[in-house]
Amino acid sequence: MSGPLENVLAETRAALLAGDFAALDLLALRTGEILDAPLSGGPETLRRLQVMAGENAGLIEAAARGIAAARQRLRRQETLTTYDASGRRGTIAAQPSATPRRV
Repeated sequence: MSGPLENVLAETRAALLAGDFAALDLLALRTGEILDAPLSGGPETLRRLQVMAGENAGLIEAAARGIAAARQRLRRQETLTTYDASGRRGTIAAQPSATPRRV
């Protein structure tokens, strides 16, 4: 049985894996709306939802670590290697700071 919460958790997982962070705002709103209503289903459904939510939490933590690492590298003015959804490699060069910094 696949209910609305399972669907939104699956969509959230797909968005996280694709790096579609813009979709996460809408998915968070939808999740909140779904959780405002009583959940239906037995223990098996609840276990499945718990596993899905736990996996998504791990993906969110990994994405946050990746974003933090990218910010650090860009602050150090390093080149950042990226990959698109198809696995193609790209690079982002840090922009030099317009303000001189004291060392």
